[in-house]
Amino acid sequence: MEKTMKTKSIRIPKEMMDAIELVEKEEKIEESIAMRKLIRIGFETYVGNLYKQGKITLREAARHLNMNPIEVMDLFLDAGIKGNLDASDVLASLARFVPR
Repeated sequence: MEKTMKTKSIRIPKEMMDAIELVEKEEKIEESIAMRKLIRIGFETYVGNLYKQGKITLREAARHLNMNPIEVMDLFLDAGIKGNLDASDVLASLARFVPR
């Protein structure tokens, strides 16, 4: 699948340029790649926080991040973001599988 890219012009504060330069240097990558990497990390964190707050589902997070739900769950667990379900949610889900 080919990714579509757009060009945007933005003003970047010095401290953000310092962060970009650090990523460039540490990972030996070009500036534009470092910028995309940092934007992606920020977006993943943003979506993770929405999920943690219960504002979106795991399926919605996966759609936003263009990943499958298992990949998103692994990403969130690596970031210390646990599921947003409590015990009553799990029991309610399980109850659907129990014949009455």
